Amino acid sequence: MSAPNPDPDARAQRHAIAEALLASPPPLDALPPARVQVLTRSVVHASRSRPVVRWTVALDSGSGTTTLLAVIGKGYRAGGGEQAWRLLRSLRLAGFDDPELSVPAPYGYDPSRQLLAQEEAPGTTLHSLLDGEPGAAAPEAGRAGRWLARLHHARGVQAPDLAADFEQLKLAQYAEALAGVLPQAAARIAELTAATIGELARTDGARVLTHGDFQPKNIHLDRSRLVVIDFDRAAWAPAGRDLGHFIGQTLTMGASRHGNLTAAVPWVDRFLEEYSAAGGDEGGVRSVPAYVARTFAEVLFYRLVVRPVPDSSFVPDWLDAWERAVSSAAGGRYR
Repeated sequence: MSAPNPDPDARAQRHAIAEALLASPPPLDALPPARVQVLTRSVVHASRSRPVVRWTVALDSGSGTTTLLAVIGKGYRAGGGEQAWRLLRSLRLAGFDDPELSVPAPYGYDPSRQLLAQEEAPGTTLHSLLDGEPGAAAPEAGRAGRWLARLHHARGVQAPDLAADFEQLKLAQYAEALAGVLPQAAARIAELTAATIGELARTDGARVLTHGDFQPKNIHLDRSRLVVIDFDRAAWAPAGRDLGHFIGQTLTMGASRHGNLTAAVPWVDRFLEEYSAAGGDEGGVRSVPAYVARTFAEVLFYRLVVRPVPDSSFVPDWLDAWERAVSSAAGGRYR
C-alpha cells in the first residue's frame, strides 16, 4: 500500500485560502481597546475547511507601553466558528482560565472571515514527548487526566448532544472502508465491528461534556501550564468517549514511535490513575475498553483509507489489539 502523491495545485489552493485570512489584522474584540500593529504573519496549517494562521501583533494602549501578543487564527469555512467562540468563552467562565489547566483565551470572532482568534498555546505537545524514553513523560499524561476530569465535571456549557446512533454509524463507515482495503480480513473486521457496537451499547454512565478529540496532539504544555485546543467535536456524551480516544490514540502513537503497542502503557496507567483521583466519571472508566476498541477502528481507518501510510505491516498487531479491547469490554475490565 503506497501513499498518494500530493497534488501541487491543491496544496497551493489550500495555502492561498489560509493566506487570505491574513490580509487583515486578527479580531481582538475581547481585549481592551488598543492600537494594533501586525509585526509578523504566517500560515500554520493550510486547509480547505479549517485553515490555521498566526500573527504577532504589538498592542499600544496609549499609555506609553507596548505589549507583544501571539495570536492564532482558525478559519471555519464550513461553519461553526461562532459556536467555537462561544464554547471557549463559556469554558473559561467554567474554570478553564486556570493558570495550570486551561483552554486558549478567545480574543475575538470575525463573521465575515469566519475567523476565530485565540491565545497561542505552549509550543510543546504531549505527542512530541512520545519521541523520548517510554514512560519518562508519564507525569505529563497524568496532568492530562486531571484536566479531563475537570472537563467532565463542567456544567452550564453550551454544546450539542451527541446523536444516539453516532458511534454505530461511524463504525459502520469504518468497517465498510477497511473491508475494501483489507479484503482478506473483511470477515474479522465485520465481527469486531459488531462486537464493538454491542459493547458500546452496554456502557453506562451519565452524559458529560466531552472534548471529542482528546489526544496527545491537542494537548499543549510547559512546566507550569497544560492547555487543550480544538473543541470542534465537543458534545455532551458518555465520558468513555474521551477516555477511550485518548488511550487508543496514545497506544497507537507510541507504537508508531517505538514499534510496539505497549510502549505508552505507563502513560495510560498514569492518565487513568490521576483522572480517577481527580474525581473522574466512574462509569466512563468502566466503559474504557469498549471505547478503546472503537478508537482502534478509527485509527486503522485513517491510516489505511484517509491518509494511507507506506508501510502497513502493523495491521495484524493492531487488529489483535482491537480484539483484545473487545474481549476486555466483555469481561468488564481494561486490559
